Amino acid sequence: MDDHTSPARCGAARLLIGLLAALCLAVPVLAGPGETPEEKNEAAKAAKVAKKVEKALQKARKAAEEPVEADRRALREFHEEVMEYAELHAKQVATLGKPVAVDAQDTFAAQQALARSIQSKRDTAQQGDIFESAVEPIFRRLLAVELRGPDGLPARKAALEGNPGQEEDSLPIVVRVNGEYPIGTPRSTVPPSVLLTLPPLPECLRYQFVGRDLVLVDSVAGLIVDFLPAAAPDLAVK
Repeated sequence: MDDHTSPARCGAARLLIGLLAALCLAVPVLAGPGETPEEKNEAAKAAKVAKKVEKALQKARKAAEEPVEADRRALREFHEEVMEYAELHAKQVATLGKPVAVDAQDTFAAQQALARSIQSKRDTAQQGDIFESAVEPIFRRLLAVELRGPDGLPARKAALEGNPGQEEDSLPIVVRVNGEYPIGTPRSTVPPSVLLTLPPLPECLRYQFVGRDLVLVDSVAGLIVDFLPAAAPDLAVK
């Protein structure tokens, strides 16, 4: 995932530059051997300033690093959550004893059985269980970068194709966790430029747009696993 510069990082960078300048100004006044009492006093003051600047530099470095580490931690947790779901999916497939092909059109009964089995194991699942609050801003930021402005026009057009929340003649999809996303119903095209920036998913899961919502779909069971409301910016083609 590309790191995009945040206001916090810009502020930390400016603070680092200012502190380094202060340190450069403070160091030349440090007195050497044979200094007068006044020079000793000035040297002591300069040493205190230098010490304070060093502490401030350390604090600024930490502030600049924290957003990056927080993003990494949030993405690790997201990965753990989707892999936990993939493990549940695999266990339910094994319990049924018959694999279901991805996007299978001729195994509706098997797909329904798998969906019911997974739903029963996730009967308390809620929105945000996988798209946790810590990872939400990362997804929103990545989608905004790829979909906004003139450069995002081709991606916006692609995201509108088959989007059940945008096409007038498409069947409505009720976006709710553990709700059905039936096989054969319209599916939005998630542009390759967007997919390349989003965290990868196990084979049974895929990202889709329903309107502006980013939906995590089990494409084998036809289930909505989680969703991020209004995650995408305005998709209107302008």
